[in-house]
Amino acid sequence: MKTVSFLALPNCMESSISAPYEILSLASRQWREHFATTETDLFKLSIVTKDGNPVSSFSGMNISPNTEIADSPPPDIIFIPVLFGDRETAAADHELCSWLRACHAQGTIICAVCAGVFMVAQSGLLNGRSATTHWNLAAEFSNRYPQVVLKKERMIIDEGDIITAGGVTAFIDLALYMVGRFGSPELATTLSKRLLIDPARQLQTPYFGAHVNTTHQDEKILKVQRWMAENLTECLSIALLAGEVGLGERTFSRRFKKATGDTPLEYLQSLRIAKARNLLETTSKPVEAILATTGYTDMSSFRKLFKRSTGMSPAAYRKKFGINR
Repeated sequence: MKTVSFLALPNCMESSISAPYEILSLASRQWREHFATTETDLFKLSIVTKDGNPVSSFSGMNISPNTEIADSPPPDIIFIPVLFGDRETAAADHELCSWLRACHAQGTIICAVCAGVFMVAQSGLLNGRSATTHWNLAAEFSNRYPQVVLKKERMIIDEGDIITAGGVTAFIDLALYMVGRFGSPELATTLSKRLLIDPARQLQTPYFGAHVNTTHQDEKILKVQRWMAENLTECLSIALLAGEVGLGERTFSRRFKKATGDTPLEYLQSLRIAKARNLLETTSKPVEAILATTGYTDMSSFRKLFKRSTGMSPAAYRKKFGINR
């Protein structure tokens, strides 16, 4: 039996504690009734807070703990939930980070979801290790924790003693993954069918938004960005783009990369794929027609680029996200 402590934090998402708590509870029941050779539960669950007092979630719901961290012996697993709003206070809490390090040193496995991964990184436990977090937090995470190998495209990364999960609702994926790892794959499959949820997702890429940085102050590059967005079907060369703002090609490429974080070609592809995704989501246009409106001329190249960006073919993407599916 694995003891699991859910760490309730101010401004956390209440459902990122209650939902996995319920999933693991049901898993224990299923394990005891259909999979285990004894009546031992698979998980023993509790909720802990820093001082033993209730905390308020980001939506204002109170989360009442069973105990405080000082009175809780190191559990087998600590589950860190999704943080919203002010995540800085919790992530930088010295006492909580020290508790995580102390528990980890005694063999505790750390699980964290979305912005909760920031706390694990802040504790130093992810230095030199691989991790994931919400794709939209990836740039901030990498800037703050460059010593962590961030793999933002992954939904779950299991480092053995530390398991991290991406996007907000990845707490469901993580809970199901835990059932498979600490119980059995058969139990996880049974549970996913009973709860009508998909087996643990592998990638966040289908959910990525377009990387469009317009917060910089380089007016010439902003002008080019606007022009690119309005002329996606044109044959856009570096020479043409640089000429629009009167810059040499090398100077333009350097300034564009510095301002946006992407090369002009990477940025152009991001815009075109974003438009293709939008049309696949909101229209029933054939893929060939979408190809023509995004500036691509070769179907094979488009399909490869689209799959590289989203992890799915255009047809599979439309099937999953299209409003007319």
